[in-house]
Amino acid sequence: MVASDSLAAASEGVRRRPIGVLVKPASSLCNLRCSYCFYLAKQGMYPWERGPRLQLDTFARFFESYLAWNGPQLSFAWQGGEPTLMGLGFYESMVARQKELAPRAHVTHALQTNGTLLDRDWAQFLRAHDFLVGVSLDGPPEWHNCYRRDAGDHETHDRVLRGLDLLREARVEFNVLTVVQEANVGRPRDLLRYLLGLGLDNLQFIPLAEPAPGTAAITQGGLAPAAITAAAYGDFLCGLFDAWLEAGPQRVRIRLFDNAVQMLLGVPAEVCQLAPSCGGYVVLEHNGDCYPCDFFVEGDWRLGNIHQMGLEEMLAGDRFSHFLTLKPNLPAACLECRWRPLCHGECPRYRLLSAGDAATSLPHFCGSYRRFYTYAYERLCGVAAGVRQRVEFSLPVPGLEAARLAAARFRAGQGPALGETAAAELPGRNDLCPCGSGQKYKRCCGA
Repeated sequence: MVASDSLAAASEGVRRRPIGVLVKPASSLCNLRCSYCFYLAKQGMYPWERGPRLQLDTFARFFESYLAWNGPQLSFAWQGGEPTLMGLGFYESMVARQKELAPRAHVTHALQTNGTLLDRDWAQFLRAHDFLVGVSLDGPPEWHNCYRRDAGDHETHDRVLRGLDLLREARVEFNVLTVVQEANVGRPRDLLRYLLGLGLDNLQFIPLAEPAPGTAAITQGGLAPAAITAAAYGDFLCGLFDAWLEAGPQRVRIRLFDNAVQMLLGVPAEVCQLAPSCGGYVVLEHNGDCYPCDFFVEGDWRLGNIHQMGLEEMLAGDRFSHFLTLKPNLPAACLECRWRPLCHGECPRYRLLSAGDAATSLPHFCGSYRRFYTYAYERLCGVAAGVRQRVEFSLPVPGLEAARLAAARFRAGQGPALGETAAAELPGRNDLCPCGSGQKYKRCCGA
């Protein structure tokens, strides 16, 4: 398959898949001033003094357009800034309006919060409406409070723990998101031990990469304060993986490792950074503006405004079509890399941050993943083999060939669910590719 055909197939595959919505109801407005937050800068586009706030009529207009595209399965993730600044009353009204508009639709909600404003009323609401909650916590106080401080420069760690206690008390389903930054990157074992000691067993780790202030790419001026090198993150992943195995993969979920295991079993990844292409969600800003990705909320990437055009028209537009070509348009080094089926060039943002061009630049954390997969691959396959033995349906033998099958299924619009849809033998080299391209598997996703 020639490059243009590959990009067209990836684009069409995204169009066939359902999408989620990431809502910024208060834009970048936040009660904290985390020094590494990239979204705080968006107040240049959406000034805080104007009181950015999503109106119910704007939400309803978007909801109806989204329902026409994606219904009856709808997925909203509420983020910021800090989304709880909207107040509990907004979310109560939003849920009521949603039920009026589509009483039989299956709507899921997630909320990503810094946790400092949660109280019992919030916790009871989140439980009553089955919100999945993500709470940001960077480890013990000495690491968390380095960068996650409030507008008055006060520490926030203890307030986050109080929020977590309230969620537990109300039996809210939640996970913890940890930014891997300069203060904690050298201590993966201690970090995991601390989180497990708090009873936290559903974890995400997001590495921090930003260029130095005033520069567009890391190669131009180095890293911003608190950001980490690829070498440091590679060491972190290896140490965290060892600690994960010692703790027990069935005891604690770490999203990156879970996704690697499922790809090795032929099941598409859940996280967009490991998928073959982007386009799994759109961003709804408070005023109705829409963007293709949280990292691409920039003027040149604005898809349109829901008060002026429908979601279908935005997704059919040139900007979204161009966005879909960014990730699969890989540098030559990616195409030749052994680990491409488990990485797919990672997030295009990290290629742009690295050297300024997504098509020719390797992602900033390329070396991290090369080191990690070289170090952990055989043991990851061992974990996957254990999963394969425990399930009641057929899965491919764990390995890179199964990860290629996962990519084909992703392009065919199949989600990451385990079950009968995941039960299939690996295609033969001369069979038609499962992605639906019409090409032989050996010349398409199996290449």
